Amino acid sequence: MTNLQKWFLILAMWLVILFAIFTFYWVLIRPAGIRRMCAAKAKQVSSETKSGLSNMLEINRAVYLDCLRCNGIEK
Repeated sequence: MTNLQKWFLILAMWLVILFAIFTFYWVLIRPAGIRRMCAAKAKQVSSETKSGLSNMLEINRAVYLDCLRCNGIEK
């Protein structure tokens, strides 16, 4: 195995590792943070509303789903 082949394999390995880390972040960590943020936003908006319980739940759900959609997550 030549020196060039060794460097190519090392570079390829690093690219695969970086791609795996980015994919893990993009698929698992990022959506969880967005869902947490949207839940807090929906809770804040629905608690500021002086309505009945069923109306508060509808407002909470609408704000939560809108926040998810605005951040690129479908349910």
